[in-house]
Amino acid sequence: MKIQILTFLAVLLLCVSCHNEEDPIPIETASYDVYLGGVDTFKACYWKNGQQVFVQDGENIMGTEVIVDQNDVYLFGTNIKQINPEPAWYFWKNGVKHNVAQYLNAGNDSHFTIGGGITVHNGDIYFSGTATNPSSTSPQDKYQYCYWKNGVKTVLETYGDNNPIMMGGGLKIINNEVYVVARKNLNYDPVPTWDLGFYKNGIFHTLANTNELIALNMVNDPSNASQAYLLTRKTTGTNINAVKNITSGSDLQVPANIIQSGVSQLYFEGSDQYYVGKDFYYKNNTLISMNNADGFNTIGHFAAKDQNIYTTRLNSSSLSVKFYINDVEIQSLPDISKSCFNSIFVVKN
Repeated sequence: MKIQILTFLAVLLLCVSCHNEEDPIPIETASYDVYLGGVDTFKACYWKNGQQVFVQDGENIMGTEVIVDQNDVYLFGTNIKQINPEPAWYFWKNGVKHNVAQYLNAGNDSHFTIGGGITVHNGDIYFSGTATNPSSTSPQDKYQYCYWKNGVKTVLETYGDNNPIMMGGGLKIINNEVYVVARKNLNYDPVPTWDLGFYKNGIFHTLANTNELIALNMVNDPSNASQAYLLTRKTTGTNINAVKNITSGSDLQVPANIIQSGVSQLYFEGSDQYYVGKDFYYKNNTLISMNNADGFNTIGHFAAKDQNIYTTRLNSSSLSVKFYINDVEIQSLPDISKSCFNSIFVVKN
């Protein structure tokens, strides 16, 4: 098999051309379809169980997120900045390409931006981002912070140059309601501060005690579909400040033994909670360290499904990226200059 993986480190694009190992995927994953989204020789693509699929007109585009919904495969991508610095966003549904700006009737809007990628829920396609206000009456309402559902725009709030709204942890659908995370009321004097919160039904809710915090990721709780959490941390340092329940308002109690420094992802799977860091993760309150003999211990992407763990990993002294299932190497990507995986999506058959 030939497989490629893409990962960004800081502002560097890491690309990879990959080997598909001769060995089959371990038997414990046989009832699952594993999708990896990314790019191969600067062409957007995805892999299903190691089988590569190039998407339509994907040249010089980086696939950043693959999603499977109702048997449809979606790939979201952006221009590869080192080739084309102009921002642009695209998505493919079953291999058919759509320019996001044109799909959202924003092709001539120089302020148009997309934040948080694509969300697909029960066949509906969502984006969140910013746009120019076509009905502006003053400098204070020049722009719109909004989301789109199947191309139809809902304006969450208007703002101006002096009171920007900054995109946060993306968009989630919870109980068929749209949640969009944002930061607003920015103040840079004497130190940067802002209000972190989320829009629900068009109303902004500020999270208590979150001044000077940023959103890292918003996750649903599969064991209780009505609950969602937002992982936050201080702008200085790397310690978790809180895991906020944005539906009930109460915080999730992080197990006391977890070394919070360096935790950057929160992942729920069934009743299990995963706290993921650079080279480790906690499953509930149990620490699992990456201890690969070849040095591939830096976690790029993480997913869990029915007790199976899926990770892409880097080695600081190597140009390769590797993909593991349950700590067993499945695919290797030796050349990070042009090809790579950038997301993992697992579907149970």
